[in-house]
Amino acid sequence: MEQKLKEMIKSDFEKYMRFALTSTRFGFDVFGEYAVSVLNFYIGSNILTFSNKLEGAIYLVELYNVGLGGVMSNDDMKELAQVFAHDPTLDYSIIKPIFD
Repeated sequence: MEQKLKEMIKSDFEKYMRFALTSTRFGFDVFGEYAVSVLNFYIGSNILTFSNKLEGAIYLVELYNVGLGGVMSNDDMKELAQVFAHDPTLDYSIIKPIFD
């Protein structure tokens, strides 16, 4: 995955995280809904290809794990990324804050 794409994913994640921390909570369920929707949005917008969707999911999980203090194992992160990469859900209301 290109560095420019990683920077965009990280920037969008940070925007969403700031929004979630000020308006709700940013727990695992909220992160999961965000990750799945934003990955599918990137695919639909041709920002991310289907072939590198898993790599994008792994990167998002790594970012989240940093915020948790690194408590997740590599195996757990890979498993979680697999779940996110295979979920076709796209809820625009969840990712709306990254466009504000």
